[in-house]
Amino acid sequence: MSSQASAGFTPLSVAELLAAAERETGLSDWGRDQSFRIGLGELVAALNDMQPHAQFLAIARARIFGILTTHLHLVDDENRHPEVLAEKIEKPLIVIGLPRTGTTITYDLLALNPTARTPRDWEFANPWPAPEIATWTTDPRIAQLNAIFDHLLKGAPKLADIQHIEATNASECNFAFTHHFASTQFTAEWGVPRYEQWLLSAPPAGRYASHKRLLQQLQWKGPRGRWTLKSPEHLFDLDGLMSAYPDASLVWTHRDPVQAFSSLSSMLLQFRLAMNVDPDPLAAGRSVFETWSRAVEKGMASRERNPLVERAIIDIPHQHVIRDKVEVIRRIHERFQLPFTPEYEARLRGDAAASVSGRLGKHVHRPEDFGIHAAEVRERLPRYYARFGHLFT
Repeated sequence: MSSQASAGFTPLSVAELLAAAERETGLSDWGRDQSFRIGLGELVAALNDMQPHAQFLAIARARIFGILTTHLHLVDDENRHPEVLAEKIEKPLIVIGLPRTGTTITYDLLALNPTARTPRDWEFANPWPAPEIATWTTDPRIAQLNAIFDHLLKGAPKLADIQHIEATNASECNFAFTHHFASTQFTAEWGVPRYEQWLLSAPPAGRYASHKRLLQQLQWKGPRGRWTLKSPEHLFDLDGLMSAYPDASLVWTHRDPVQAFSSLSSMLLQFRLAMNVDPDPLAAGRSVFETWSRAVEKGMASRERNPLVERAIIDIPHQHVIRDKVEVIRRIHERFQLPFTPEYEARLRGDAAASVSGRLGKHVHRPEDFGIHAAEVRERLPRYYARFGHLFT
């Protein structure tokens, strides 16, 4: 998006968006927990502050409107089918490392386990109507989302070298958090600084209740299995994560933050280019540095004060994932006493796992291009380097 406002800029209105969603669905019950309204208000205010041009504003409005109509349908589902709220989410396995530290590769390999259930991008993008087992691989929402992704890649083709983008990919919880209007996904794609400041100020109320409700929706009629999840955003509130899922097992991947921040800055630049947002590398780098330094600090603080969090974590070096993926995945399963079957090992050594590893090494980036300096990062995160620096090499 160009930072210049279009002539005759018309601000978004929360009241108008809510009313439009009610008219579209014919529903008006927003549920017992309406804490989503807090993030909605912050996001709308931040977008209005930017005074974006008409094309981008239309895209943002459509996205918010879609989330609101989905919310109304989810509440309607649980009112008409109370059994959906009885769905239990037990012993999830969750990857929580910083972005660009091997989280996606580790997640994709864990998702190859026949007993794993991962949410797919199309499911988190549009979880209503509830996905069904019989049509899970042929649901028309897959083709619809792939068409959107194809358009995105036309605007920023380098994204294909950074991350595989496809509707049936195992999805990240930051996409689930967009349904609560409390997600770094909005800042990654749209660069909304006022919203970013709010999001980093404190854990948003109700976010994990909303997250759990989405998982219940997806397993209600869809495939079942041990939930296998991933998002670096969990680092901001590991206490909240463990409160929602006290039997969770957490995988924290580690890489020198200098390289992780550089890689993520490059990725965000491509996302914003695709969305017609000003491609300012220094602004992207500063946002990444502030946001994800805060995530590391909060994650470390949770580990130090909360024994439940510390006991739930296995620490995995990024380099180990690259050098010996089968051994790393075996270690994770042994640590959490999960079955590691010959069938699963064969999958890890097969074509699907090879395609995951084949994406490595294509993404070229330099920290200095984004104003990221090793001395500043080390000064900001001394406790992290002291405890985990030995895992970076």
